[in-house]
Amino acid sequence: MENNITAVEWLMEEYINGAIINIQIMKKALEMEKEQHSKTWDTALDKYKVRAGNHIRAYEDFDEYYNETFKSE
Repeated sequence: MENNITAVEWLMEEYINGAIINIQIMKKALEMEKEQHSKTWDTALDKYKVRAGNHIRAYEDFDEYYNETFKSE
């Protein structure tokens, strides 16, 4: 994944640079977005851990959370 660039920014750059936005490029952008959400989720859990919260179950639930929140299949 590109450093310091969101999936949307990456997709826009691809388009601006003349890329034909096909299914592979869209899938890459979606995977980048999922990775970014995962990092955000992990960061939030780490902050919660610092506050002595119970976070064991939350680490296991990210994929379920992501699929329910962001997937539209």
